[in-house]
Amino acid sequence: MSVESDPNDNAASTLRAESVPAFRMAQIILVLVGARAQGRKLDMERLSMIEFLSANPFLVLDAESPASSQLRLQGFGRHSINYASPGQRYVSRRERVASDIARLVSFGLVELSASEGQRVFAVTELGQQSAESLCSVYADAYRLSVATVAPIVMKLSSTKMREQLETWLRVDPVLFDLIDTPNIDELEIEASMLASRDILF
Repeated sequence: MSVESDPNDNAASTLRAESVPAFRMAQIILVLVGARAQGRKLDMERLSMIEFLSANPFLVLDAESPASSQLRLQGFGRHSINYASPGQRYVSRRERVASDIARLVSFGLVELSASEGQRVFAVTELGQQSAESLCSVYADAYRLSVATVAPIVMKLSSTKMREQLETWLRVDPVLFDLIDTPNIDELEIEASMLASRDILF
């Protein structure tokens, strides 16, 4: 959607959905609901991958596959990954995930726990209810994309997952070294600073 900044100015700014915190958090909630349906909790890395790749499923799926055809019918198009480097977009999105998760935890929509030495996230009952209230065409399409992409990512080991991501995004692995995942204390501190518990959806 384009927004005219000034009727007398020819310059127009473009509003991208990914720049809206509530939109990004809704995507995360839908990913966690999908993981919950499969009896899984997700760590930060796997959550970030599934969230981004579900929004850009043609980075993962063969263009001629039945799954791709089904997602095209739901409104997904390849134009969304052509305008800029997918690797740069992933890194940019990944850097926002920690703060988005912190907000979701503070709102009571997501819970944080430890499992096998990793921080893992799961949707709460309130988060599940919020997800069920998302009834837009895009939300339905994104649910389908999560159901298609998540099993592909979740079956990979951590090492294979990272290698495969480099292939999907066609990037130099050094790019991912720029990402510094916060530890559990940093995440809890960030969440504690978010006092508001307004309903997002």
